[in-house]
Amino acid sequence: KFLIESLSDSTIYMAYYTIAHLLQGGDINGKAVGPAGIPADQCTDELFDHVFLGRPAPANLPAGPLAQMRREFEFWYPLDLRVSGKDLINNHLTMSLYNHAAVWDDEAMWPRSIYTNGHVLVDSRKMSKSEGNFLTLTDACAKYSADATRFTCADAGDGNDDANFSFETVNSSILKLVKELDWMRSELSSEGKAAAEAAGRGAASPATAFADAWFANEMLRLAGECKRA
Repeated sequence: KFLIESLSDSTIYMAYYTIAHLLQGGDINGKAVGPAGIPADQCTDELFDHVFLGRPAPANLPAGPLAQMRREFEFWYPLDLRVSGKDLINNHLTMSLYNHAAVWDDEAMWPRSIYTNGHVLVDSRKMSKSEGNFLTLTDACAKYSADATRFTCADAGDGNDDANFSFETVNSSILKLVKELDWMRSELSSEGKAAAEAAGRGAASPATAFADAWFANEMLRLAGECKRA
C-alpha cells in the first residue's frame, strides 16, 4: 500500500540521536524502556512533533521527560558537521538537505556544514573483508606501532582523494623511527654529550650561526602560535 523511500528517514536520524539515550537507555535494539519512561508504543507522531518542532505536548505523556527531550534537542541541533563518504554527495547528503528543509522551515535548523572524504585503499587495493585486506586503526597500531601508523596515514592522501595505506611506507617509517631513536640514544649518552660539547667549543661559521638562530626563532614562533591557539 505504501512505498517508503530508503533515504526518507536515514537522512534526519541525527535529530533522533539527541534523544535516543532518553528513550532507549543505551539499548541499541530499542527493546528496553529508557530513563524517560516512555515505551516504544507511545512514541507517536505527536511526541516527535513536540520534541522536534515545538508543537503542543501530548497530554497523555509525562511533562518532565518531554521537556527534557525538548531541551536536549534544542541544545544539540542543528548539527554542526556531517562527515560522510564522497560517493554519498549526490544521494544521501543531498537528500539530507532536502529532508531537513521539508521538516524544518527555519534554515537555522538545517546542517551547518558537510565534510566528505575519499575511500581507504590498502596497497592501492580497495579495502574489504572479501579481499582479505581489511585493516582497522587498532590493528594497524598493534602491528606497526601508533607512530608508524600516524606517518603512513599522514602520507596517505587528503580530502576527497582515496587514501592509500601503503605497507612500503609503514615499514619504511618503522626503520626511520628506529634510526631516529638510536641517534637520540647516542646523543644522550656520555660519549654523545662529550662530542657535542667539543663541537660547541669550535667557532661556528656565519652561515651556520645564522641557520641556528633562524631555526631557534622559528621554533619559538610556532610555540607561541600553539599557545595562542
